[in-house]
Amino acid sequence: MIKEIRIHFRKCGQVKYISHLDLMRTMTRAVRRAGIPVWYTEGFNKHPYLTFAAPLSLGVEGLSESMDIKLIQDIDMEDIVSGLNSVLPSGLEVYSAGTPVMKAGDIDKAVYRLTFPVKPKDFAAFLEQDSITVEKRTKKGGQRLIELKPFIEQGAISQKDDGSTVMEVTLPCSSTQTINPLLIVSACKNYFADKGQQHIFCDVLRLDLLDGQGNSFK
Repeated sequence: MIKEIRIHFRKCGQVKYISHLDLMRTMTRAVRRAGIPVWYTEGFNKHPYLTFAAPLSLGVEGLSESMDIKLIQDIDMEDIVSGLNSVLPSGLEVYSAGTPVMKAGDIDKAVYRLTFPVKPKDFAAFLEQDSITVEKRTKKGGQRLIELKPFIEQGAISQKDDGSTVMEVTLPCSSTQTINPLLIVSACKNYFADKGQQHIFCDVLRLDLLDGQGNSFK
């Protein structure tokens, strides 16, 4: 009997700079090294079945990432968590494993925390623009201008001790419409560059994935 399991993990620190392909390779090796009785795909190039919901962009950290596997025999969920954590590199941490509740297609939005090295009042001026546009690369390699403002569901804005601004924002993240938070970062950099502030760097952390009713993806 094949049983599907959903594993939730964090991806933080320097591992945010590994690509999704490298993450898949890392997790594949971890599953093998941990001795998890995972189901392998059929065909010439057999490999452990792993799927990820809404993969992170390069450079973005995540607190609530998920990976689905299929088991060919029963194993305690805590053994999966401890086994993977014993072989994963620093920055990747599994915190739960269990039966999936939702389907990946149920994901509708993503919640992010953006940290900018500018004062809140200056960042507020950026958000208060009538239009926030940025160029986005198309699948054919071209560029198109998109308007971000209608998609930004702004949450709380606060100031850190070092004076930088922290904003929580909810963005579309579905099969029909997805807005990458790095587009907001790019628009912000362009805005402050026009005002003479260069080298604006932003930390991006995905806090959660939500379904259409605002429930966390499980």
